[in-house]
Amino acid sequence: MTNGQTDLLELIQYASESSEGLVRMDAVRRLKRRSLQRLDALALSEFARKAEDPAWRTTAAQVLGFHRIACNYPDLVGPLKGAAAAEQDPEARRALVYAIRDTDDASDLLDHPLSDVAGEAIAGVPRSEVAWHRMLDAYFSGLSPNLEHRILRLVRGPDESADWVVKYLLMSSFEQATDDPTEKAGLLLQHIDQGRALSALLAADDRLNRTHQEIWPGLARRERKRVLLELFTQGVAEAGLETNLAEVLVDRVRQDPDYVGKHGRNLRALLKALSPRDGEQLTLVAAHAFDEAESKARIRLADLMMMVAKELPNTTETVGKILADWKEAPPELLLKLRQTRMGIR
Repeated sequence: MTNGQTDLLELIQYASESSEGLVRMDAVRRLKRRSLQRLDALALSEFARKAEDPAWRTTAAQVLGFHRIACNYPDLVGPLKGAAAAEQDPEARRALVYAIRDTDDASDLLDHPLSDVAGEAIAGVPRSEVAWHRMLDAYFSGLSPNLEHRILRLVRGPDESADWVVKYLLMSSFEQATDDPTEKAGLLLQHIDQGRALSALLAADDRLNRTHQEIWPGLARRERKRVLLELFTQGVAEAGLETNLAEVLVDRVRQDPDYVGKHGRNLRALLKALSPRDGEQLTLVAAHAFDEAESKARIRLADLMMMVAKELPNTTETVGKILADWKEAPPELLLKLRQTRMGIR
């Protein structure tokens, strides 16, 4: 061991909880700023696994995790994971799991019987589709309420999470599920980004799901997309319309001439589930886009607002005011508006 590694391990000892306040604070600051090389990583890994004092093992593992050393030196992951499984001290055990965060091996500990290990593994799940699918396997296999809550908070994070969650729900065989997965699936759909979730659900290719394999009691796999859309709609009704979902709906209608035609039934079901306040919000988002849209897109946006007015009568007056100022409004559209005001559906 070189003098540099000896100094490093001395800093670890000073930074441990057994040291005095000012000494510890200075050592922690220096460890955070230090650039760690290969020999440093090897020394820290050895110390994290074998140091006599559990406080030293804890600090060494925390430094490894802080600098994400395991991502740079994958050969250290296996020994650290093995040490985590054998470690008896709770703080050192959590720190060893933290040391391998953002690696695929962290996902192997998601269903660990010790909740502190599983919880740290959840926090350290790497940002990849494969790792997230393993995390969702653990979620459906049955975790404690605290760990389930951690996963539900986590799925709100990365931009890709909605796509990963929806793909999992569409394609998973739920082999590890301990009971009917419907409730857990609904909770996931309530926590992911609403706009991205709807886009992923509507974009799903039905041909991928046309099989008679049952995925949960009484539900064939070919029905999965329909059921997930129903769960999503229920979630929006309970949680309320998020601005990003309103913007996604309006943007898709503005850009895609076939969007309402392809997804009209699902859109109407979603609109019907909205509260009066959410209907007003969606109408205002559509109105803002309407002002800046070209003529054909305006017709599509006007049709969307008419759909909202038909399902949510409280928005009829607002829609009427918006369309009243449109000089090029098609006569048939104005007729629809008058019929809606009269309650003719």
